[in-house]
Amino acid sequence: MAFTKSSIVGSSGTTVDVGDSLRLAVDTKAAALIANLHGDCYSIVFEVDSGPATADFFYLKNLDSRDLVIYKIRSSTGAADIGVDILVDCTGTPTTPTALTPANMRAGGGSANVTAASRAGDMALTGGTKVETFYVDKDFVGEQEFDYPGGIILPEGRALLFNNDTDPTAAINTEVFFYFAD
Repeated sequence: MAFTKSSIVGSSGTTVDVGDSLRLAVDTKAAALIANLHGDCYSIVFEVDSGPATADFFYLKNLDSRDLVIYKIRSSTGAADIGVDILVDCTGTPTTPTALTPANMRAGGGSANVTAASRAGDMALTGGTKVETFYVDKDFVGEQEFDYPGGIILPEGRALLFNNDTDPTAAINTEVFFYFAD
């Protein structure tokens, strides 16, 4: 019995190619790479003193109609160990923030439809649900990397914050990587 390449048309009208070995021809690129190819992948780079324990020092709100997906965070510090809580669905307006502008990871790409800010000290946001705590070790050489294969997802109008879990009185260097999912 000989097998030949063909195509299958799904119920939505999408065509799927089938190879000679009767295997689907699929694109296995990571979602972030696919988003970057379309100019929808961004990074936010900042350094801030994380303030006293329980201070909110980073804020990100999605203003886009598409889901914002955080897939990676890199962080480092040199003075003290820092614990960082990530809370989603926080409310309020950041108090005396420093605006941050996300950089498009594709040269020549457009801007992200978000509000991003940091502050050395508390931004006085309220509420939120803790979805993650990551720890940055002062003795670690280089940046520590925290991957989120399933993503931390912010639908339109939703916000998150980084909250100081400890009281290190130390600067924290952070990069937040995200994309918009269609």
